[in-house]
Amino acid sequence: MEKVDLHMHSHHSDDADYPVAELIARCVREGVTTLAITDHNSAFSFAESDKWQSDTLNIISGIEIDCTFQGRNFHLLGYGFTPSDDFTQVHENFNDIQRELVPVKLAKLREFGFFIDDEHLARLANGRLPQEEQMGEAILEDERNANNPLLLPYRSGGARADMPLINFYWDFFGPGKACYQPVTYPALEEMADLIRDNCGIPVIAHIGANVKEEHEAILELMLESGVAGIEVFSSYHDDELTQRLYDFALEQGAYVTCGSDFHGRNKPKIEVGTCRYNSEQLVEIKRFLDIVSQ
Repeated sequence: MEKVDLHMHSHHSDDADYPVAELIARCVREGVTTLAITDHNSAFSFAESDKWQSDTLNIISGIEIDCTFQGRNFHLLGYGFTPSDDFTQVHENFNDIQRELVPVKLAKLREFGFFIDDEHLARLANGRLPQEEQMGEAILEDERNANNPLLLPYRSGGARADMPLINFYWDFFGPGKACYQPVTYPALEEMADLIRDNCGIPVIAHIGANVKEEHEAILELMLESGVAGIEVFSSYHDDELTQRLYDFALEQGAYVTCGSDFHGRNKPKIEVGTCRYNSEQLVEIKRFLDIVSQ
């Protein structure tokens, strides 16, 4: 069956590591025929990826924007837009917010007795603002933390060792966790308008990763606020939630999309092109692709 993956990250995302060319080569190797690189708050990858367009590979412009809706933070995907200075401003605004939060996050981690080598963390960040996963990596690699029992779940054989870096993020920085820092991002409604103003289509990402209940009620409000589609097929959705989201999208007349959320070594269990959909569901995904490619 045709492989479509509309959610993946290149090194233009602070928490991913694949250069655009390597990411596209990986997609080709895995049989992906339509893709979008949706870097966090960055549209810079499209200028690089667009040159790989061919008769056998369809590449759509993409971005994933941190935004706030009714007091909760979500990720809004944008597709098929024309890159402009609006997206550069999104990137700059996000970096301004993160620049203020990084020292606060590091101070919280040090309260747990974790040793953090600032120079090592800077090397891992490679000139970018360090993200929570890189903080976890620096902590895990620091020999001074070798006997800290809080880190045992993330070491070889531990309960959280399957994806230690992203699990460290969720366990320490997820909503309600000890190092969580409340932050207000641009309003979802404003970001949906921005995407539309640049001829794109706004789609809410992996709702199952952001909330655990009342998915349909929240999505209905989002659709009323300018969101046009739902990422139904996601690495974060089990079969039951996927079917509910699919049925809901059809009932609401919303677009249906799919995405792996590939990051590279931060999420080693996630591979490009691994969205699970059947031939009937693929028809709905291609309906979206027909619109976004116009």
